[in-house]
Amino acid sequence: MDALSKAQTRRSAGAGDTARRPPAAAPVLCGAVLAVVLTALLLPVRPALRLSDEGDTIGYLPLAEGERFTIAYVHSIDGLPIEEEIEVRDGHLVVEATRLRQFGAGMGHIPGEGTGRADGEWWVVEGIGRDIGTELVIRVGSPAVDHRIRTPDDEVRLSPCLVARPVAVEPARVPALHLLLGGAPEPEC
Repeated sequence: MDALSKAQTRRSAGAGDTARRPPAAAPVLCGAVLAVVLTALLLPVRPALRLSDEGDTIGYLPLAEGERFTIAYVHSIDGLPIEEEIEVRDGHLVVEATRLRQFGAGMGHIPGEGTGRADGEWWVVEGIGRDIGTELVIRVGSPAVDHRIRTPDDEVRLSPCLVARPVAVEPARVPALHLLLGGAPEPEC
């Protein structure tokens, strides 16, 4: 084979190799896209409720500003269910409504706070608007009291594992990836 034929053969082989190799910019582009995705998932940009037991985080429940969560339990004296609806507003927890089956010890409508009405078996007080600050501490009751925290998407049962423990609930901002992978908090027994 003469020199010209060898050079053409080498160029042909090289041209085929170039077509099979990704452009030099592809790894850089893939790296940049991955960095943007990871940054978006890891930045603390998602609102949530942080549940903690004496400062140790139990977990997070996704909950946007303006959304409500419910603290549900069974009254320890009359044995009937109670539900407190709390809204996150400007980083504060605001009690907006209470649902109960009957007025028990320490329960009822406080004059000037909301409007009461019957709703089937329930008595509902709405429009309370009581700002309780940036944190709510629940002294968890026995399994019979069945303390639960509900958001539109999840429910966490506190009584089976945290009886007589102070569980704090507070608005927080957490990485989106943490919310996606974490699921609903499960207190350890």
